Amino acid sequence: YTHHLIKAFGKLQLPWEADLVVNKPTDDRFDPRVKEVVLKFPNTVHLRTLWEKGILLKWLRYNPIHVWHSPLTLVPTVGKFAKVATVHDIAFILYPEVQPGSYRRYWIQKHREACQSSDRIICVSESTRKDLLNHFEVDPKRVTVVYEASDPAISQGKRSASYPETAAKLGLGGDFLLFVGTVEPRKNLSLLLSVYETAKNEGIDIPPLAVVGGKGWLQSGLAERIRALGDRVVMLGYLGRFDLEALYHRAKMVLVPSLYEGFGLQAAEAQACGAAVLAADISSLPEVVGDGGVLLPIDSPRVWVDKIRELLEDATGLNQLSEKALAQAGRFSWLRAAEQTYRVYQDAIEDQKG
Repeated sequence: YTHHLIKAFGKLQLPWEADLVVNKPTDDRFDPRVKEVVLKFPNTVHLRTLWEKGILLKWLRYNPIHVWHSPLTLVPTVGKFAKVATVHDIAFILYPEVQPGSYRRYWIQKHREACQSSDRIICVSESTRKDLLNHFEVDPKRVTVVYEASDPAISQGKRSASYPETAAKLGLGGDFLLFVGTVEPRKNLSLLLSVYETAKNEGIDIPPLAVVGGKGWLQSGLAERIRALGDRVVMLGYLGRFDLEALYHRAKMVLVPSLYEGFGLQAAEAQACGAAVLAADISSLPEVVGDGGVLLPIDSPRVWVDKIRELLEDATGLNQLSEKALAQAGRFSWLRAAEQTYRVYQDAIEDQKG
């Protein structure tokens, strides 16, 4: 989020300059107007507060700024400057079982402080905005939706002749379906395992499922179910950008069964590659997928099996979904996000003056 927003700011024909406060030096090459400021801190919820209340506040005291923008809901409670925070989701409240207790308590406190201290809050979807207003005390007039977007390299890239070779290298020489996301409860890989278990029990043949994503937490029971499905599920772990892009292009369908998404970046990425997307009909996914994909309930594996089989037998329908996906992906861009974010900064400065 931070990387792409700053890159897009570099294309704005508007006056600005920025200090980028980071924990360690980055490898990014940003616009010359960006000055990297390294303030090392321990990246744990137990020790981060000491950094927030000490080192950061000291730096702010000696480095006057006009606007503080936190891409992850960290807003100083003191300081005479405009304060902006981005809220991506509040899964820690809606699905308390998906994070350890210490993380939930930390993020609840940070969001409360942001709602109290921010002049403006950016939410990455209407769904997130609605959730924030329902669970925190904050003036709706101070909360603005600015959509994220997929990586511009994906959105603007052309189909590569090497994609089939890349997929084959990963053991996916034939047709396959694709799931992308950290293997943790919120991403709901469990539903897709139920889909494949249903298909197996009923003798329905569907292509294997490629699972891309690092190991998360609270995965109890998944490993046994995956082993029982044999070659129907291919666990690939974390993949680099090019390999992932190749799979988005080669997959027959991309499946997004998440219980909750603040924006649903994997759905946007898949659609930018022209993939047919089947997604859960909840949280922000209807906004992101729109009519460029198919929305399905998360309480019926059988519905997913039927829709997958229907589309596998309908080449024309799959091609139409691909065309609609590309059109839907065009609704989101980082340049548009940067323009809207710049306006939020201006509004926050005016609020601070008032």
